[in-house]
Parts: sequence; C-alpha cells; structure tokens
Amino acid sequence: MDFSKGMKKEKGENMKVIMIGSHLRTTGGITRVVKNYLQSDLDKKVNLEYFPTYFGSNHLINILYFFIRFIVLYFKLNISNVKYDVAHIHMSYKGSFYRKKIIINSLKKKNIPILLHMHGSQFKDFYNQSSKKQQKEITNTLNKVDIILALGKEWKDYYQSICKSQVFSLDNAVFLKETSNDEEKIYITTMGVLSNRKGTYDLITAAAKLKGNIDSKYKFLLAGDGEVENVKKRINDLKLNDLFIVPGWISNEEKVQEIYRKSVIYVLPSYNEGMPMSILEAMSFGLPIVSTNVGSIPSVIKNEENGILIKPGDIQDLKNAIEQILNNQQMKESMGKNNINKIKVHYNIYESIEKLVKIYSNLSKQVH
Repeated sequence: MDFSKGMKKEKGENMKVIMIGSHLRTTGGITRVVKNYLQSDLDKKVNLEYFPTYFGSNHLINILYFFIRFIVLYFKLNISNVKYDVAHIHMSYKGSFYRKKIIINSLKKKNIPILLHMHGSQFKDFYNQSSKKQQKEITNTLNKVDIILALGKEWKDYYQSICKSQVFSLDNAVFLKETSNDEEKIYITTMGVLSNRKGTYDLITAAAKLKGNIDSKYKFLLAGDGEVENVKKRINDLKLNDLFIVPGWISNEEKVQEIYRKSVIYVLPSYNEGMPMSILEAMSFGLPIVSTNVGSIPSVIKNEENGILIKPGDIQDLKNAIEQILNNQQMKESMGKNNINKIKVHYNIYESIEKLVKIYSNLSKQVH
C-alpha cells in the first residue's frame, strides 16, 4: 500500500512526532532537508519535536554529545514516559548508522512507529565494504523500522534488495524562488563539500581546458567546506586563480541566494549521490544543471531538457557540457524554464510535507 496516495487530506495537528537528526548548526543535505521542513510549517501540521543527536564537531565532542542526548531521550521514553505517535529518523552511513541503530533499538522497545529517512550517498559503499557480519547487522537494523523513505526510485530499489521493511520513495523538495533576469549571470557554481568524491578536482581540470575558450567574465565559484586548502592549491598550481572564486562555506542564506541568482550554470560532477539538495536549489533559481548519472540524479535531470548528464570522471564531457550550455542562449533559457516548472510540479516543499503528514498518519494508525 502506498501511504502517500488515496487518502483524504488530513492535518494531524495532534499527532506527536519526534524527528531525530543532526544539530541545525551542521552543514550538508540532511540539515537543509530538516530546515526546509521546519520553515514550511510542518510543526503546525503535527506536534513536532526536533531532537538532534549529532553536533558536527570533532570526534570526541560528537561522541559526548550523542551520549548526553541519548540519556535525555532515554529519560523521556522511560522515566517521563513521553508518548510519540511516530519517530522520524534521518540516517546517513558509517557513524550515523551506528548512532541511529542504538536509537532504533530504544524506540522499538517502546513500540513507537519508526520512519527511517535514508540520505547516505555512500550507503552502498558502506554496505558493500562491510564484513558479512556487519552486513547482517545493517540489514537487521533496517528490518526493525516500519517504513524506509528513499530518495528516488533508484534508492528505493536498492533498499528493497537488502531488507524486508516497506520502502517508499519521497523526493527531496525545496521552496519556489523569485527569479530575475536583471542580474548579470557570471558564475559557474558548485556548492557543498569540496572533495574528490564530489568531482571538485575534475571540475578544476575541466576549467583549465575551458580557459581561453569561454568569455572571460565567467568565473567558477566553488562554495563549500571540505578540502578547501587543497582545492586552492590545485587551482594555484594550474595557474587558474583568475578563473576561480573559492569563498569557503557560506552560511548566510541571503548570500547563497545572491550567488544562485548570479549563476549561469550549476555543476555537480559527483561520483555518488542521493538526491542532492543543491541541485534542486539551483533548479528553483532556473539554472541549467551539469551533473553525473549517479544516485537519483537521472530521475531529476534529463539530457538536454533541463541539464546535461555525464559519466563520473569524464573530464572531456564535463568540459563539453559546460561549453555547450554557455554557447547556446536558447538552451540556457529553455533549461532554466523547465527547471522552474519541474520544481513547481514535482519538488515543491509544500506538496512534500503534505505527503509526509499522510505517511505519519497512516503509519501511526497501522502500528497502533
């Protein structure tokens, strides 16, 4: 049964939901998803409590923070006897999996319905590189939850292949944005973690090939955390400082939106992904996308309709895709319009939370 269909619209204001994830100070896709839920008034549709268990600092602080938060949760469940209709847990891989495994076991003992929202772009690698014993542990943990939410059909099919829990697809979603043609579009932008996995160094190499072949007004803007100093060194070694802007992580939302509005293309040449929030954000600003055919990206980006997809690591195709869009004004405009419409119809945050509330309601009824 698909919980997101065939139901009358239901507010569920009295439903008590505990949502468990990272502290909102942290960077990354999970935090962006949670913030979007909170900003779209999910907490007015259900009685929502957000409960962070990961602080996003050094390893020792993260362990201490989790320990303290777990004790708080234990007291809520066992001493104060707080009752929850649904627990909505955001999980990635590695440390995130092992932390959430402990929480899942505690919630299961209290017979609280569990919705596990999977985000880990490297979960397949995490599973495949684990021992047989660890793989069994992972599968057993996934089997303890009532529903798994996957980011797109590709990830839904994967989780169904390794566990027996019900798996539904719920795409990430963003807010519609006001766009303007008044801004000069000069940035070829990527945002997030700067690393080899994200294809950052491939993009630098592709930019070296483009130098002198594109208008000098265009700048590659790499905004994010991760290997910032290594990235700057690579750019300097290739004598490309005049072509790049590397501002580090930008936490100011107005500044982020200003960058998107001044961007001409959004590029994410990753080697693995879930459903990247940064791509959806860029689409909401009407940007053509150049990305790779990994994770759920091919379900969002269709070649020459709203972007161009390449194979991970194909630097020549990456260079050609950027050049093709820059040199074709009609393509740029068409892709931009298609992306705004796609966000409006398929990846609208308000539609997404309506589906989520229905899933909460059905899950709570099913288990209770």
